[in-house]
Amino acid sequence: MIGDEDAQGAHLRNDLRELAAAPWEEHLLATAEFQHAVHVWSLAKGTPTAAFATVFDWGGRRLALVDGDDPVVVAGAWARHSICGYDLSGQRLWQDTSRSAVQVLTALSDGRVAVSYNRGPTRVLQAASGQQLRSLHGVRQVFALTPDASLGMGSTWCRLLDRSLDPSGPRIAVPSALLVSAATDGVHLALAEVGGPLRIVNLDGRERASIAWHARHVAHDPVTATWVALQESADGRTSLLRLDDDAQVLDQRTCAPVRDVATVRAGKELLLLTKEGLQVVDCADWSTRTWPEA
Repeated sequence: MIGDEDAQGAHLRNDLRELAAAPWEEHLLATAEFQHAVHVWSLAKGTPTAAFATVFDWGGRRLALVDGDDPVVVAGAWARHSICGYDLSGQRLWQDTSRSAVQVLTALSDGRVAVSYNRGPTRVLQAASGQQLRSLHGVRQVFALTPDASLGMGSTWCRLLDRSLDPSGPRIAVPSALLVSAATDGVHLALAEVGGPLRIVNLDGRERASIAWHARHVAHDPVTATWVALQESADGRTSLLRLDDDAQVLDQRTCAPVRDVATVRAGKELLLLTKEGLQVVDCADWSTRTWPEA
């Protein structure tokens, strides 16, 4: 367990590297330093509530916060430690070393976590016990969209998955062969590909609109019924943009360079990790507050 002083000073040391929360998460956020140290934050208070050492190492997306009555932090490593689950006191609940080269951990509903590797199928584990529930053959990564829907990404395609992680839509071609972010409004999907474009497609895969620039992250704001995208331009500028279903820009604001970004509260807020610390953006009106609040 890391001391309370370390937990409270996480935002001051400027060494946080990764955010972890499901898009529908209302209460907690996990962050990780470059290696091992994980902090758990209160979304309501904007302050860290716990900090402890894990097997986490930076390089993929190797941290997940799985919600529930007893939340679980799942951390991964590229080499021998593989994957471990921890309760919020930092106690290790389980360890799975059956496979190495962990790349991406994705928190899912019903207390599950998807584990994607450098090669081979994605595995779905029960976060509290580490028990394997199923293997998703051909799926290289899972993007959690809502508690009832996820997006599975294959080598050159993606497709909607239902709550049980069974296919619920056709394969949609991904020309870049890699997505960095995805979101849904229940009628459309927004797909952000590496290097661009950002595409808005119907659930059957038919493209409605696209915009050529690179979006690092995309979310759907249910309050304004618009898409919110984090754009990083070739000249190094970072901007938040609001888009309609036809990918028309409705609003644009510059922001500080972002180390990591996460959607919480069903798209109502974005969490931005900058060199100044954690910032919370209200997707409806662009108001921003910094953690911890003064």
